[in-house]
Amino acid sequence: MCNRHLVLLCFLLLPLLQACSLMPTQQQALEGFPSETLQQLREQSKELERLQALDTATAAQQQQIRKLKNRLQQFERDAIRTASRLEKQSEWHEAERVLQVGTDLLPDSQELNTARQKFSERRQLREERVRMELAIQRGEQLLKEAEAYQRLRQLNGPDVLTWLELQNFHRKCRGSAQALQDHAQEALQRGDYTLAARGLRVARRLYGNDLLQEPDQREQIDQDLAVANRHLAKTKRQVASSAPKKDPKSPVQELQRALDTGDLLSARQHLNRLQQQSPQDPQLSPLQSQFQSQLDARIEAAIKRGNDLYSEGKIERAVEVWREAKALDPDNAELLTNIARAEKVLENLKALSEPPGAKP
Repeated sequence: MCNRHLVLLCFLLLPLLQACSLMPTQQQALEGFPSETLQQLREQSKELERLQALDTATAAQQQQIRKLKNRLQQFERDAIRTASRLEKQSEWHEAERVLQVGTDLLPDSQELNTARQKFSERRQLREERVRMELAIQRGEQLLKEAEAYQRLRQLNGPDVLTWLELQNFHRKCRGSAQALQDHAQEALQRGDYTLAARGLRVARRLYGNDLLQEPDQREQIDQDLAVANRHLAKTKRQVASSAPKKDPKSPVQELQRALDTGDLLSARQHLNRLQQQSPQDPQLSPLQSQFQSQLDARIEAAIKRGNDLYSEGKIERAVEVWREAKALDPDNAELLTNIARAEKVLENLKALSEPPGAKP
């Protein structure tokens, strides 16, 4: 009877176990990059490698190569821009995933590999700062405890703590002070003088009277603190005496720089200025073609991404994606239709969610 019950239980749990096995696959989609889109990019990358490996390519194949390159380059820019946005929102882990998937898809992309390397350096720096801030907070908490013990001594006499409790507390203070000194040394090496000075001041207070008996320790803290304060004073003088200077660039340089970074809003402005100031410039026509190619790829990707989000029920996010694209191409009929349709759906959902009898 027990064996029958066990078999029956396993049979009932089998669908659940299979569903659980699918969870990692379903979580592979990234912010703004549905799994279907990533799969298409993998196929496009393989197809590009195949076409580039041909000894001779037909005109149609050459056109396909250019089209695939544009799409993959657009993905590079989108991935870097998405990771940057997530980083600004302190979504460090998700930003790392975006860059990791990007370099996995395009391992030879210099832009993605460089962006990932710089991201890792910024994350390492951020981690070091957070760890030092935690050490400072622990030190400040110990100082508050020391002040509380002092008030208790004033109330109840010097024996409010046993000798062992007092020794343990002093050991905590000295350990915290030493950790802050180590953090401060690293902060000085990377030029983070404000945090270094803050940590060193807390360390001095944690050591307390012990520094009177240890002149070497006191001298080291004083030297490090002097270095930090000297650099801080120098920085303040430089900020006060210097004014920001803008490096003048020609419209062509500004336009090319905007196109290289994928900033199509600025690129459109620079393109309009170039058309007004130098309509006969020989670089105007190729820059116009480059701008239009990037714009078409960006709009196509935005429409596809918005459609994917809309199909997933993420209607508000889809509208955001389409509106961002609309800023680049205000008269695009497909974008206008998609936005109007989605806004109507959101209005209906809002009306359905309101309680009966509520005023519109």
